[in-house]
Amino acid sequence: MSKKLNTKSLLVITIVLAVILLLSKYQSEKSENTFREEFIKIDTSSVQQFLIYPKAEKGKEIKITRTKTGWELQNDKVKTFADSSAVRSLIANFADMKSLSLGAQNKEGWNDLQVSDTTGTRLKIICKDKSYEIMVGKFGYNSASRNGISYVRHVSEEATYAVGGFLSLNVNQGFNAWRLKTFIKGNKNNWTSLTYSYPGDSSFVLNRQNNSWKVNGAATDSLFTDQYLSRISNLPCSEFADDFSPASTPIYTLTIQGNNQLSPIVIRAYQDLNHKYVLNSSLNNDAYFSDAQGSLINAVFVSSNSFMKHAENKKKK
Repeated sequence: MSKKLNTKSLLVITIVLAVILLLSKYQSEKSENTFREEFIKIDTSSVQQFLIYPKAEKGKEIKITRTKTGWELQNDKVKTFADSSAVRSLIANFADMKSLSLGAQNKEGWNDLQVSDTTGTRLKIICKDKSYEIMVGKFGYNSASRNGISYVRHVSEEATYAVGGFLSLNVNQGFNAWRLKTFIKGNKNNWTSLTYSYPGDSSFVLNRQNNSWKVNGAATDSLFTDQYLSRISNLPCSEFADDFSPASTPIYTLTIQGNNQLSPIVIRAYQDLNHKYVLNSSLNNDAYFSDAQGSLINAVFVSSNSFMKHAENKKKK
C-alpha cells in the first residue's frame, strides 16, 4: 500500500512539474512573441501636432501645432509661439525609438513604472496619416551606459517598455517650458544703430561710424560698448506676464537697426502695478515679460553717459 502511494505521489509530482515547465515555457514564448523591439518609428516631417497632458500641469492639455510660420503653443488660457528647438528635440525622440527591455507584461506593473492613467504623462502624436497615443512614465538612469531610461507604453496595449533617453523628463514639463523665450537675439556685428527713446530730453542714438561706435558724434568707451552689445545680443527671458495688456504708451523704447535683418528689433518697456516693469520685443510679439526686480530693464535701457569714455557706467533707472 505504501509503495502504491509513493508511486502515485511521484506521478502527481511529475505531472505538476511538467505543467509548471510548460506554463513557464509558454510565458517565456509569449513574452518573446509580444516584445516590441521597435517601440515607435515616425517620419518626423509628417508630425502635425502634439497633445501633452503632463503631471506637472495636473493633466491639463498642452497643444503644440505646426503652422506655416513655425510651431504654435496653446493651453486653456494662452496661445503663443513655441520654442522650435524644444519641439524639434521632442520630435527627434520618435524618429526611431527602440525598446531596450520589457518593463512589465501587463497592468500589474503600471503603477510601479508610473504608466497608469493617474501616474503617467499621456502624449498624443498626430501625423498626416496616423495618430499615436503613448503613456510616458518613470525615469531611470543606466550607470553603465551613462544614459537615461524612460518607461513607456502604447495606450492601447498593456506591455510597458524601457527606452533610452530622457523622454520622461522632456514631456513632464509645464506650459512655460515650451514657450519661445527670445527677448533680444541678433548679430551685434551687423547692428548699425540703436535708438533709445526716453522721457524728456534724455533720448539718444548709438550708431556705428567707420567701424567705431559714437553717441552724438562723440566716440564711446569701446570696452563698455562691446560688453553691452554682447550682453543684449542674446538676451532671453522666462518670466511671463500673461495677465498684462498695455493700456498706455511705453515708458522706454529701444529700436535696433542693422544689416542682414528683415526689420528693426523694437523693445518696449511699460510700468505696471503687478509686475513693476513689463517688457515686450518685436521678435516675440505675443509675449510680455515680467521684470519685477528691474534687472532686465537696467540691462537694456542705459544712459548716454554710460557709453562715454572715462565715464562711470551709470545705468538708467
